[in-house]
Amino acid sequence: MHADIWIVRNGSDYLLLHGHLRLHSTLNGEGAAYVEVADEGIVKITCVSGCLQVDSGNALSPLCVQGATVKALGENLPNAW
Repeated sequence: MHADIWIVRNGSDYLLLHGHLRLHSTLNGEGAAYVEVADEGIVKITCVSGCLQVDSGNALSPLCVQGATVKALGENLPNAW
């Protein structure tokens, strides 16, 4: 589990708040990341067809990454997922 990646629920989706680079490197290396979400427990994050998704055990939901953050990290980051 990665305590340095912060994710919160945003309605029916999830929002990545902190740990963008850590998530990126974990997904490239291991293929999945396990992160604890407040009031939900541990969820599994994977990348399928270039989209990040959260498997909470009950359903798959999208993981939203703020556009300003992606732009700050570099234009090539979204293509890496």
